[in-house]
Amino acid sequence: MSGRSELGTRFVIGPLLLLSIFGVYYLDGHYTHGRVSAALLGLLAVLGVFEYVAMFRHAGFPVARAHLLGATVLLCGSAFVFGWAQLDRELYPLVVVTMGLLFPLALRGLAPERMASGLEEMGGTLLGFLLIAWPMYLAQGVALRDPESVFFVVMVSKFGDIGAYLSGVCFGRHKLIPHVSPGKTIEGAAGSVVVSCAMSVWLSRTLLPPDVRLTLTGAVLVGIMINATTQIGDLVESLLKRRCGVKDSSRMLPAHGGVLDLIDSLLFSFPAYFLVLVSLT
Repeated sequence: MSGRSELGTRFVIGPLLLLSIFGVYYLDGHYTHGRVSAALLGLLAVLGVFEYVAMFRHAGFPVARAHLLGATVLLCGSAFVFGWAQLDRELYPLVVVTMGLLFPLALRGLAPERMASGLEEMGGTLLGFLLIAWPMYLAQGVALRDPESVFFVVMVSKFGDIGAYLSGVCFGRHKLIPHVSPGKTIEGAAGSVVVSCAMSVWLSRTLLPPDVRLTLTGAVLVGIMINATTQIGDLVESLLKRRCGVKDSSRMLPAHGGVLDLIDSLLFSFPAYFLVLVSLT
């Protein structure tokens, strides 16, 4: 796809994705109380895991696809069992499903024919589960506790991405971490922080309900936290793609890549915000 064609595709798909986010926000805010967001986040987790398995297997790394997909479906499905009011009970599935994933892999790794790949299979499978399924499960918890907070995290994170792109194009001179992501610059990262903090301050005053309201200092700190975890998530996914020798996690979204490319910035920011939400409510 040529640069001009790709840019045009982005200008079509980007607004459509934004409209979809607003539509989900409207439904959850008026009718479904976070269940649509939680269902969508669960679906993104399953699709993201599927892309992860495809990338790793393409690069020659062993991953137990059926075990990983099954555990992800089970974990994300369990998010709808609880009322998300008692933190200890809500975290049971993380422990139970993780051990349920690890135990059969450990047993299978003891077989003589798997001596050469058993540990790698356990590591690759658990990495996908911890990196994708865990964060999206906690994102579901955010949705079912406070639907507005999902929109808050997504907007602060994604507008930070936009700020990084614009700042990088206009002022970018010094590479941030070229061996992982050659296009990212220190100036872009700084611009991303500024935009995320501005969005956090604005949305915390206009969007979040009274029991989740933040002070000005708190909103700035949360903006920094979300932005830092957003940039780290993006870099970690870039590292995975570089190690697997692919440009995008898939071709599901033209000019945008795959689901993992869409949610990479949320993989650390949602768990971080989940802790903030729990402490406030």
